[in-house]
Formats: sequence, structure tokens, C-alpha cells
Amino acid sequence: MPSHTFYLQILTFVNLIQTNSANPIDNGLVDSELIHGGCLILNFEFQNHVFNYKNSECVTHKAVEVILLLDASGSIGDDTFKKQLSFAMHLASRLNISEEGSHMALIQYAETPKLEFSLGQFNHPTQLEWAIQRIEYQSGATNTGQALRLTLEKGLQGARPGIPKVAIVITDGQSQDDVSEPSQLLRDADVMVYAIGVTNLVNVHQLHQMTGNPVRVFTVESFEQLDRALADSLTWSMCKTEFRPGTPEIICGPDRIGVKASTKQPFEGNVFVMDHYHDEECRAGPEKFPDSRSIGLTVPFSACNVHRYRSLNPKGIFVEVSIVFMFHSLFMTKTDQTVKVQCFYMEADKHVTVPLSVSMITTVFREQIYQMPQCAYTLRKGAPDGPIVRFATLGESVYHRWECIEVEGADKDTFGMLVHSCYVDNGYGDRVDILDSNGCGLDAVLLSTPDYDTSLRLATKPYHVFKYADRPVLQFQCQITLCLKYDGGCEGITPPQNCKKLPGEDGNHHHHHHDHSERRRKLVRRLADGVGTIDVFTDSVTVLEQEPACQQPLPYPITNTNIWIMTIITLINIFVFIVTVWFTFRKRRCKPS
Repeated sequence: MPSHTFYLQILTFVNLIQTNSANPIDNGLVDSELIHGGCLILNFEFQNHVFNYKNSECVTHKAVEVILLLDASGSIGDDTFKKQLSFAMHLASRLNISEEGSHMALIQYAETPKLEFSLGQFNHPTQLEWAIQRIEYQSGATNTGQALRLTLEKGLQGARPGIPKVAIVITDGQSQDDVSEPSQLLRDADVMVYAIGVTNLVNVHQLHQMTGNPVRVFTVESFEQLDRALADSLTWSMCKTEFRPGTPEIICGPDRIGVKASTKQPFEGNVFVMDHYHDEECRAGPEKFPDSRSIGLTVPFSACNVHRYRSLNPKGIFVEVSIVFMFHSLFMTKTDQTVKVQCFYMEADKHVTVPLSVSMITTVFREQIYQMPQCAYTLRKGAPDGPIVRFATLGESVYHRWECIEVEGADKDTFGMLVHSCYVDNGYGDRVDILDSNGCGLDAVLLSTPDYDTSLRLATKPYHVFKYADRPVLQFQCQITLCLKYDGGCEGITPPQNCKKLPGEDGNHHHHHHDHSERRRKLVRRLADGVGTIDVFTDSVTVLEQEPACQQPLPYPITNTNIWIMTIITLINIFVFIVTVWFTFRKRRCKPS
């Protein structure tokens, strides 16, 4: 959703299906505790940043691919850089560096990153120490993002299949390029990223972006604290889950959502979205996991019935899905676990800027600031501005209404909009597209191409209510692409063009004959300018087969006072009846025979 800046608040719910010792499947997801059969720590103390280990077999007998990224920017200096090299040797001494054991690669980065040596190049501790000592400090700007990309492109070359991969980044400040995207690509490649921030000038938010998990962020006050104690702490943090993510980690991407986890034993089952096991896009099996004990699944927002709904306070969008870890290849068992993933994308106020030339002699550029409009999608009864529909009868005429309101006032005429990529969903995974990516109708029975007003910020279209068989609830969802009218910015984008006439249409929709490819190029260019696309939803609509019959209204209102009056009148009538019967009966008895 490029038109907004989002902050991620990740809420996770893990429903663990209990297991017992008699379960035939000796497997399960790894949590933050030690893996079964892993390390045995007899004494573990933390005092003045010193860790004492009496037994750390999980460090010395496990293999891992480690890529170490050292900050060589201008703020470091040669002496401080040598302290990072010493830390690299401390870390190497904690790992089982050997041909069959752990391998290490090292990258130093400043303005341009440099791969000093690759994985598997030096597999003897003495050779590795020599290779580290000969590295020379390069200096320059801080481009941590480029270093992360080099890790992905070259640093992982030589990594062995089935061996967990870890990248460790050391930095003393703030990267001058983006770190979030390359970090996510590394995590997508099953690389566990750690970040060590040195000094109080470090950008902690960027450290969290790199790791994707605050548990893997370390901070120290000075480079003197890059010592054996920190190396012990770091290796223990990695080792206690055998260099894998541990507790299931939630993935909240710009257009995808998912979860990653590690298992105690090689995974032989399937990971799938609940109720979508038979959809290939919604399922991942062991053949898709390079490391059979590092598993997970991500799905796009537009697939697998991923549910999205808007929040007004705080303002943003919730995205959620339930993912099942099935450990048997064919059957559900007690070992299986379900993770409910919920991501919240919070909208931040964003302004769109365009340059204005204000002088014909000396060109001066200033910023014109526009506030983004507020967009909504509703269904209206009887007319485009009628009441919002939440209940409707089959075949009833209802209006779709899309509207973007200028925040700065009705007199402003800054933005236009294109409604496109619409579908209808019944909440059970059954969805049908009704408008294509160009904003054109696909089926006249469901919805024709919308009609736009002259402002290009309001579009409407009537339709006759339909429903799925045996599914009474419908919800409609669309995307709205905004464009700036400045300098003809909406021309060729909206209203939709080259829409085919559908069977049953009245022919009143748009039929402009412009070059379609040129229009798409314009649309892509405008999106790149940052105006962007947002999702809009209608309220859920319950469709009734026929309107329920209502009883005729009473000629008078029923109130508490009226009820009391009617009760008193009824009692008086009963009393009069009893008295009348009594007198009649007495009169007959007193009559002479």
C-alpha cells in the first residue's frame, strides 16, 4: 500500500495442541527453551556481563554458517576497527570452526561493502585468525543496506544445505541507505540476523528492522565492550535454538503475511493456511524448505482468504490469517500446532509534494503540500446518496459508492481517483472478481464499469443484489489509486478507458480510445511518484431471500402508562362480571317457588 507510511504492531496468538509422551511423532515447534537433545548447561550466571559455562556442547558440536558484517565507516577509525577484528576472533573461537563444523565469512562495509573471505575459505582456526588479522580498514560513508545485499548475493555462496545460516551486523550509527528490504530478503532466505549496536548514537529502530525480532538486538555503550563476554552471550543466544529462529516469528510484509519457525526434528509434514490445505499457493511442504528444520509460509494479502479490515482508532488496517503446522504428511495429530497471525499497519500522515516554478527569471523551487484525501466505499439503498445498506433482499437495486474527500476542504481540486481490482467475498474463501486492474467491469450481472463525476473523486454504479448459494453474507473490496491533477497527472489514468461492452450493459460506460499500453505506463509512473493505492471495504451485507413480513402496527402506541390503564380496565370488567353473576344467582335463589 504505497500511499501510506506504516508502522508494524505485531500481535500473535499461538494455540498449541498438547502432546504426550506416547505420541508417535517425536517432533514439534521449537520455543525459546532449549531444543530437546540440545545443550546441557550446568551453571549459567550473568554478572558484570560475564557468562560462565561449565558445559556448552551446543556451541562446540553444532555446525552453523556465520557471516560477520563489520562497520568500517569514517566514524570508526583504525584503532576501533581493530577492536571489531578482535571481537571476530573471540566469536570464531566460540564456534566449532572446521571442515565439517562451522564456517565463517566476513564483510567490512562503508560506502561500498567488501567480502574479505567467503564461507568455507578458511576452515582451520589458525587460518581463520590469520585471515581476520590481515584485514585493512577502508573508511567511508555508512551503507549497511548495501552490505546486507552483498551478504545475500555473495556472502551465502558456499553455504551448505541443511546447515542454519546466521548474519551478525555490527554498527555504531545510522545507515544512509535502506536496511528493511535487504534484511527481509535475508530472512526470507532463512538467514537469522543479529544486530549489535555500539554507542548511544546508534539507530535502534534500524537494528530492529534488520533482525525482525528485538530478542536478537544487542547494544553496548562502547567498542571496549565488544569482548569475550559479549561473544559468549551472542553464541549462547544463537545456540539455545540451534541457530534457528526459535519461537514462531511473524512476518508482516508490505503485501504478504506469514510465519517462520524451527522444529526439533526434520519436518516431514505441511504448513498451510487453515481451511486452504488443497490450495497450492496456501501450502508449503518439505520440498520447499532448504533446511528441513527451518519451516514457514508467507501468503499475499490477496490470496488464501487473508482477512483485512480497517481500524479507525488507531487508524490503520488489520491483516490476519491462521496457519497450521501439520507434522504428519497426511493426517492431523496431537502434535500439530496452529499460529494465528495478526499484523497491524498503522497509517501515518503523509503529504505529497510537487515542485512549483515561481519565477521566469531565476527558477526557484518550493514545495506545495497536499494532505491525502479520505476514501470510503459504501453500498447505498435507493440512490447514490441513500442510507448505507447492511441488509438487502435478493434482486433489490443497490448503489455502489466510492468517494475520496479532500481533507483541506470541498473547494480543493487536487486529487482524482481510479477504482479497480474489486472483488466480492462471502468470508469462506469464495471470492469473485468484479472490476479488473484497469477499473473495467467483468460481468454486467454483478457490476458494470463505474460512472465517475467531473471531480473524479466520486464514482457510483447501481447493481441488483445477488448472493452465493447458502451463503447470506457478502463483502466487497476494491483498490483506489490516487492521482494528482497537477500538470495533467490524472489524464490517461481515470476515468477507466478501453473497457469492453459487456453483454446486458446499456452502453453508458466509458469507451475512450487511447493507447492502452501508454495508459498503463502512466499509471505505473504515477504510482512511482508516491501517490499510490489504498484498499477500501464495504460493511458486510446480509442478503435475505425475501423481505420479512411485519405485523400491522397498532393504532396506538404501547407504553407503560397504556399497559397500566388496560390492566385496570380489565380488572374492573372482571369485577363487574363477577358481581353481575353473583346478583343473578342470588335473585334466582330468592324467587318464591
